Amino acid sequence: MKHTHKKLAQAISLAIATTAPASLLAAVELDFYGSARVQAESVSPDSGTSYVNGGNDSYIGLRDAYSRIGMNLGWQASDAVKVFGQLEIPLDIANFAVQDPYNDQRDIRVAQIGVNTEHGTLAYGQMWLPFYNAISYKVDRFSTYYSGYATLAFFRAYNAISYYSPDYDGFSFGGGIVIGTDSDRADSFEDNRYQLTASYNKNGTDLSIGIDQVDDTNNTRLIGAALGQQIDQLYIGIKLEQWNAKGAKELNVMNLYADYQLNHYTFKGMIAEVDGFGGQILHLGADYQYSKNLKTFIEFYQQEELNAISNRKMGGGGSQSFIGSLNGGGKALAVGFRYDF
Repeated sequence: MKHTHKKLAQAISLAIATTAPASLLAAVELDFYGSARVQAESVSPDSGTSYVNGGNDSYIGLRDAYSRIGMNLGWQASDAVKVFGQLEIPLDIANFAVQDPYNDQRDIRVAQIGVNTEHGTLAYGQMWLPFYNAISYKVDRFSTYYSGYATLAFFRAYNAISYYSPDYDGFSFGGGIVIGTDSDRADSFEDNRYQLTASYNKNGTDLSIGIDQVDDTNNTRLIGAALGQQIDQLYIGIKLEQWNAKGAKELNVMNLYADYQLNHYTFKGMIAEVDGFGGQILHLGADYQYSKNLKTFIEFYQQEELNAISNRKMGGGGSQSFIGSLNGGGKALAVGFRYDF
């Protein structure tokens, strides 16, 4: 699959270079970017927890923290219309592989095309979803691999359509459809799912509500509300979610997050209760912005039940590889760096 994507990208680049008029190529904006993120960690799974590969011994090793490389493509079709595209692939630096550190079957993070006009932004492809962008992202501000787990929302999905409105004096809304399909490149679903969000963002206040509705016989639904409030160097994030499905137990999520910037340091903390996916969670950390591009970080993460903590995956060659599947409780201490380019 990796070779197929590489050959496809080469073919598209060659076709553009040999067939596109010079005037069109001159109007195309191409921007390459990347982020290298690696951590050394000490992981202690809870004793008595059952793991996929067996065993729950503590270990020390390296883990990638969602490194990626990508490109943005833009073409100003007219004064009011801009066409764009984005391709982003994961780089598992700890294992020297093109794969997501959470799931080694996934070798693409984002692959979308769209159009941006005065009436809003419309896109299709594999992308971040409106519900996550409006609700979950307000408390997803940590630097390690363990960032972002305290939610029941899906992050990215394949075969998705999204729309984001312009800003109307602080008010905006977003919507999306994930068309039912099957893919190992990102989250995909048997049934269609629909998302709708509404936000108010002005003077340091960022308030959002959202719904993720599945078109199935169980009326599966996730609703959420989140507040992000910036007060000088202090940021506070609060998130609430509720998951319902016919014949299933209701699941609730509560997050309380805060960070404080002091010169080059950012101190972070979050407590969360995630029914069925982590239980009680404690996450603490500190970043040091060494330069414009380089950041170092240290974090402590603890969960009560299955979520992000995994045992060591045996084998993997020269560098340690890890299971990214759901396991049990435990804690982790991680120290690492992030370099953006």
